[in-house]
Amino acid sequence: MSSAVPSAVPAPERRPETTAVDGVLPSELLIEILLLLPAKDVCRVRAVCPSWRSLTYDPLFVAAYAARHPGPLLAVNNGGACIDLVDLSGDVVKRLRTTMEGYYEPRVLCTRFEYVLLQGQDHIISVIDPVSGSVSALPVGIAEGLACPGSGYPFWIALGQVASKGEYKLVRIVGEDLMGGGYGDGHLCEVFTFGEGIGHWWKNDNPAAYRGGIGQWRKVESPPAYLDPSFTNGVVVKGAAYYFFDRWHFEQPYIDSYNIKPGCIPSFNLETEQWSVAVQGPISQIIEKSNGVLNYRDLGGRIMLGEHKDFLVTVHYNKKTSTVDLWFLMDAENSLWSRQHIIQIGNIPGSMLVGVQPVLVLDDGRIILLVRTQSKDLLRIYSPGTNNATVLQVMASSSYVGVGIYTGSLLC
Repeated sequence: MSSAVPSAVPAPERRPETTAVDGVLPSELLIEILLLLPAKDVCRVRAVCPSWRSLTYDPLFVAAYAARHPGPLLAVNNGGACIDLVDLSGDVVKRLRTTMEGYYEPRVLCTRFEYVLLQGQDHIISVIDPVSGSVSALPVGIAEGLACPGSGYPFWIALGQVASKGEYKLVRIVGEDLMGGGYGDGHLCEVFTFGEGIGHWWKNDNPAAYRGGIGQWRKVESPPAYLDPSFTNGVVVKGAAYYFFDRWHFEQPYIDSYNIKPGCIPSFNLETEQWSVAVQGPISQIIEKSNGVLNYRDLGGRIMLGEHKDFLVTVHYNKKTSTVDLWFLMDAENSLWSRQHIIQIGNIPGSMLVGVQPVLVLDDGRIILLVRTQSKDLLRIYSPGTNNATVLQVMASSSYVGVGIYTGSLLC
């Protein structure tokens, strides 16, 4: 997936109402020039005159622009109350104000959607529309009967679609008692249903307009054991959200207490709202290939989850070799994994590497990773065949840094 302009993409077919544009340039040339501009500049020229505004809102022009600039855009919080939309060249296409001022910086949640989700203080979740810049918060508080914990408690989230109904569900899991040993029952797990979609909810955010739990938080079944606090987002693949158990559950006595196998990956079915531990991760293979160098505890904070074209991907950062391995789940029923990529991260000058988080695997095979160090965080694109890396963004190291994937169009 490249931000370069494909030469084979034609200009949009002319419509009668868009051919008479103001100015001295022929309409075909004007359209070709506008197709070369960044999205933020196209939005600016809409204020030039009514005919330019009409042209740039025309569905044919929007479609042609999307073909010339095949996203996605990356939503990054680089400190403060602003969110940057960054293209694959590292350029900031648009800067969004979150309205979340104060000492607690908003955190971009790792979702792949046409809206950007943010976590605020006390786990409050807001939705921002990158086109209009408007921000709308989900209902404050959590499901009835559950005490809302403070910001210091671990927090997991996942957003996905139930294909059979077309509705979107947001799963939020909050650790109720991390220090007190509240494993299993120490989770506050709930679901928010958007019904016909986030756009529909946005236009009808009056609670009286919802029925049957739509637009409200609902308590659901808790995970079968405590989740890994170092990995705070679920990855949705084919209608199920996948997480990791805490690394302590890979050892006795937790295996016996919770009747789970070492290395299994818990999943939450968005349609049935039930948990499963049927999928075994590639952890045993990772340990076996290390020839005794690694054990289950060594993998704490070194394993992350990702998704690529409906494949669940396990990303292993090997601190000893400074490499990242990508394992693809080829057969979920038989828990068959295949190691598809080995990426040499290398050393970051002046910084000690802390961890690596997968962001996106592009259609052309390049891989976007969030590389975290003690002094800074870097968004980098890696080419697995050559191990060449391009830095998209350099951010100050912060627990509030997050990266979302924006799949919509800023010209809508």
